[in-house]
Amino acid sequence: MYLAVVALHIILCVVLVFVILLQPGKNGDVGASFGGSGGNIFGPRGPTSLLARVTTIVAVMFMVTSVTLAWFSNKDILANSNVMDEIDQVQQKQKDKDAKAAEEAQKKLDETMAPVPTAPAVPEPPPAGSTDPAAPATPAPAP
Repeated sequence: MYLAVVALHIILCVVLVFVILLQPGKNGDVGASFGGSGGNIFGPRGPTSLLARVTTIVAVMFMVTSVTLAWFSNKDILANSNVMDEIDQVQQKQKDKDAKAAEEAQKKLDETMAPVPTAPAVPEPPPAGSTDPAAPATPAPAP
């Protein structure tokens, strides 16, 4: 239905432009060609030409299709969502996107900052004369 109204609207637009362009100017009627005033031959107003009637009909139809398309558009907007709900959804999507990007950045940082494995430290022997029971016994000096 919507596409039919759009197609009719476009056709009416083109027809309206052509009908308006086909109409003669203000002084282009029969009376002007004889040198007199155009409004005096057929009375103060003159007859309504076929082009004037077609212009009126096409213009009214064009206005009706314009209002109909506006109504369709408004109906779709009101039926689908509330403006505040739409704003909240957009903000939530942005927050989720930012959180995911931050998480990925943290993973990359953790991968690059991983500790480098080192060789185990060699224990040093305890100093001489230590009273540590786990220390190996040192031989006494010879007399």
